[in-house]
Amino acid sequence: MSAYASHPRARARYASMCANLAGGTAGCVLASRLSEDPSVSVLVIEQGPVADTWASRVPVISGDPYRSGTLASTWWALPMEQVDRRSLQVMRGEALGGTSRINSLLYTRGMPGEYNRWTELGCEGWGYDDLEPYFVKSEDTLNTIHKKLIVNGGPWQNRQFVQSPYKVMTNVAAAVRDAGIGYVDDLNDPSCPAAAIGALDIIEDRCFHRASTYLAFLPPKLTQQRKSRLKICTNSIVMRLNFEQITDSVFGQRLIARGVHFEATNPRSAEFTYFAKAKKEIILCAGALGSPQILMLSGIGPKAHLQEKGVPVLLDMPAVGSYLQDHVGVPLTYQVPQNDSLHQLQNNIFAAIKAGITYIFTGRGLLSSPFQNLTTLLPTRFLDDTSTLAAPDPSELDASIPRNLPDLELMPLANNSTDADIPGKELFTLLPTLIRPRSQGTVRLATGNPRARPDVDLNFFQDPADYVPLRKGVRLALRLAEDVRRSQGSSPTFADFIVPGGTSDEVVDEFIRKNLRDDYHYTSTCRMGPAGDPARPTVVDLELKVHGVNRLRVCDTSIFPEILGTHTMAAAVVVAEKCADLIKASHKVSP
Repeated sequence: MSAYASHPRARARYASMCANLAGGTAGCVLASRLSEDPSVSVLVIEQGPVADTWASRVPVISGDPYRSGTLASTWWALPMEQVDRRSLQVMRGEALGGTSRINSLLYTRGMPGEYNRWTELGCEGWGYDDLEPYFVKSEDTLNTIHKKLIVNGGPWQNRQFVQSPYKVMTNVAAAVRDAGIGYVDDLNDPSCPAAAIGALDIIEDRCFHRASTYLAFLPPKLTQQRKSRLKICTNSIVMRLNFEQITDSVFGQRLIARGVHFEATNPRSAEFTYFAKAKKEIILCAGALGSPQILMLSGIGPKAHLQEKGVPVLLDMPAVGSYLQDHVGVPLTYQVPQNDSLHQLQNNIFAAIKAGITYIFTGRGLLSSPFQNLTTLLPTRFLDDTSTLAAPDPSELDASIPRNLPDLELMPLANNSTDADIPGKELFTLLPTLIRPRSQGTVRLATGNPRARPDVDLNFFQDPADYVPLRKGVRLALRLAEDVRRSQGSSPTFADFIVPGGTSDEVVDEFIRKNLRDDYHYTSTCRMGPAGDPARPTVVDLELKVHGVNRLRVCDTSIFPEILGTHTMAAAVVVAEKCADLIKASHKVSP
């Protein structure tokens, strides 16, 4: 019998201590931790399938969102007036494990100052020192030769690929060092300076499979062992939450979350609406695009918007779906020799066959090697007119202090990272990325139909100040490309393909608008913070409980008080680890 059930085949009512919506990156972690106690019953409702196939475990294949059978769900965001009405695709993983099933596998904690900034925003208990034990609890570091920070505490395996199969990566790394940016062995080390280049940790297990949170925290063997108390309904979509309204003598009118209405994801299979009753709590884990949508469909959100969409208003909460943030990347693309690009697998049948055979028999080769094995982080205010890092005082690079944090990541990628399909070319990308944006967007209901994708307004460059670090990032990328060509001697093989035609502000800004892309790191649409601050409206408190609602929490990247300057997967897992402990403490469940 499968450990994972699809939607029920007949009318059913469920009762569980905790209803977990949904089984994404954070949801798998939370369900695993809560169900450790035999006295706790957990129901997971996941919109997507399990889809545990060979291809879904191969790192490079599973990370291709355009392949047949992909677990990525994409749709178009709203056009942005301030960037020539461009509309970008938004993306998320829809399967057990969520976006950890389809992303670029990067395990990055973020610098301590990122979380210490959260405490400055009123989120006591969420600083780096508070959260570091949860990183340790979840992580299992496999290779330790080049790492300063070695952790073997949890089920989630990662490793470094210090040597890249793409030789041009070595040229890029040398060019970065020539720009005054030092190399570090471990970017996850909390003592890492705010300006550094280093190797990245990748979520691959001992078999060189993608270590999604599904395989790490809810593998088939574990779910089979816990099947009496852990129920997982895949291919099931939440329609709305069920509430009871009460009047409290202390707090006035309040809502109590009682249960969840859900159906089969496929409308052709949706014969019934099912109801799951939560005896203790409901926890939304549907991500920064999904969690606010469920709240709004259930009557919690901006009053005028809910009325416009015909949703009965239970609680007017303007912060729901507001303050959306994402990182903004601008790819500069270069044509390189076939061996320096992942596209050799598309353009050379013999290379593809060799890579497949190598991976099947050894787990090694191009199919397990990341097309990005290193990255560069820096505060752009220290770049001079030649795109060289002017030597700041070491205290200004102390990354435990929020004001010192980097605002730019520059990623070398051995593929085409534009939104355009460019067949038959071997391409390489330098991707300067704004990681501390000021601009904020929104997630709103497109209709009152739960099956409709939400309207997403990324709203990039709503604050024009976001151009400043990206301009410097584009100019740094141009300098690195020149240095790479110079290092290659009289026959350089790093040819301009899609790059700006100059370096003036006007030319660079136009290039940014025409070529920008989102990084799929959506956050802050149900942001955390103290209640009642009119200058900073929030959705959940410091225990992730929705303000004004009993027995309802949110546990995913939507609760970030503001976006972190790092890839968000590791932080999502840490939020889930802490949330599990908060729930256990609240109900006095054994840790």
